[in-house]
Amino acid sequence: MKKSWLVLSMLFVFFVTPITGQAASNPTVDYQSSLQKTGWQSWKSNGTTSGTTSQNKRLEAIKLRISNTTVSGKIEYKAYVQKQGWDKTYRANGTVAGTTGKNLRMEAIQIRLTGDLAKKYDVYYRVNIPQYGWLGWTKNGAQAGSSGLNFQIEAIQVKLVKKGSKAPGSTTNPFHNGTKKYVDAKGNGTIKGSSAKIFHLPGGQYYKQTTKPVKYFKTEAEAVKAGYRPAK
Repeated sequence: MKKSWLVLSMLFVFFVTPITGQAASNPTVDYQSSLQKTGWQSWKSNGTTSGTTSQNKRLEAIKLRISNTTVSGKIEYKAYVQKQGWDKTYRANGTVAGTTGKNLRMEAIQIRLTGDLAKKYDVYYRVNIPQYGWLGWTKNGAQAGSSGLNFQIEAIQVKLVKKGSKAPGSTTNPFHNGTKKYVDAKGNGTIKGSSAKIFHLPGGQYYKQTTKPVKYFKTEAEAVKAGYRPAK
């Protein structure tokens, strides 16, 4: 009888212990977004899409949390909001970033981990904006989305991977910055730039002064060659 009990105890430890350890070592990132005219959606997890695409519905607010883990640390995030800019402080663990009831779009987001979570995992995220579709993945507090271009986020995906692992997909152009301005040699006109292109503003005085009347310069070098420089 004692031998049987000993064997059962050993089997219990053998089968149960790895399951407990596995749960603790695989945290889940959950996120919930509030949409234009729709309100709060259901929680999504680990790379699934929160929001909509091709429906012209803006994200207005978001909540994130970490579940299924005993690893210390938390997830923090802040939103770039229409007319308001970046949230003044990071939100954490299920609190709201962005706004509700104000009809203001989210344009960009930053997400990061703290504590042992940050030591063991990278948090990757990407957003969908109608002018570009899905942008590239970025991670660990970097900016995703756009600023200065009046583009709304319509959907988001967030995923945890083990520290140093490959990104879930392409990391090309996760953020478009429209705040960079260029002027010609005489100081006339401006051009808005992004991480992908330097855009002309139609109707600007400088538009006819460029060597080729294209919609955008592909690189800063092309803009400089055409007689433009960053505004002071």
